[in-house]
Amino acid sequence: MNSINCSSSAGRTNSLALSGASSIVSLPSTSGRRAYGELCVERMCPMRLHTARHVMARAAGKRTATTVSSSLVAVLKDEIKYERESYRRDEFLTQGPPCNFELQDAKGTAAFLLTKQFKDEEITVRVNLDQGDESEEGEDAAELFGGGDDDEDEEEAPVDFMVTIERDGTDVLVFECESNGEYLTIKRVAMHNLLEEEGGVPPYRGPAFNDLDDTLQQAFVDFLEERGVNAVLGWYIRTYMADKTALEYQQWLARVRDFVGQ
Repeated sequence: MNSINCSSSAGRTNSLALSGASSIVSLPSTSGRRAYGELCVERMCPMRLHTARHVMARAAGKRTATTVSSSLVAVLKDEIKYERESYRRDEFLTQGPPCNFELQDAKGTAAFLLTKQFKDEEITVRVNLDQGDESEEGEDAAELFGGGDDDEDEEEAPVDFMVTIERDGTDVLVFECESNGEYLTIKRVAMHNLLEEEGGVPPYRGPAFNDLDDTLQQAFVDFLEERGVNAVLGWYIRTYMADKTALEYQQWLARVRDFVGQ
C-alpha cells in the first residue's frame, strides 16, 4: 500500500502557491513601477492633473500680462516726463482773453467757451479740441485739387470755432468761422431757432459764405469785428487751444498710467 507523503505534497503545494503568489505580486523594475504609478494616478485622478496644468498655465499667463502692463506703464511715465519738461505756457495767455471776452473752461473737457455781453446781445464762442473731421476734409480737398504742402507748419493751420449771437427771443444768429491768428474767415452764416425740435426736418442754413455777394460778405465781417470777433481773438483761440490740448494730454496719460498700474 502506497503511503502518501503529506509533508512532501504539502511542501510542493505550498511551494507552488508561493511561487504563484510571487508571480502575481512581483513588481517590475524601478522605472516600470514609476510608469505604472503615473498611469494609475492619471486613471484615478484625471481632474487633479488637469487642475495642476491649468494653474501652471494661468500663472504663466499672469506673469506675461504683468510684464506687458509694466512695460506700458514705463512708456507712459517716460511720455509724461517728456511732456511736462517740454511744456511752456505762452505769455500771451497770461493777459486773458482779448476784447472783454470771459473764458469758461473746465479741466478734463474737450471744449471751451468765450462769452461776452454786447448791448442787448449775448455772444458765445465755442471751440472744440477735436478738429479731426475739419482737418481731414481740408486735407482731402487739397489732395483732390492738387494742393497742400507736406512741409506746412502745423502751427499755421486754422482753428474752427462757432460764434452764436442771442437776443431776446428764440432766434439765434450763428457764424461758422476759422482763424489762424492772422485772418478771420467766415464759412457760413445761419439762423437757428431755440424752439425747433431735434430730429425733425433740418432747417435751411443759408448758402455757403463764398457764394454771397462780396459786399455782403464784408458787411458780415464788419458785424463780427464790431463785437470783438476778429483775428486777435483768433490768435488767442489758437494759442489757448494748443495749451489746453497739451495739459489735457498730460492728464489723460496720468489717468491711463494709474489705471494700468493698479
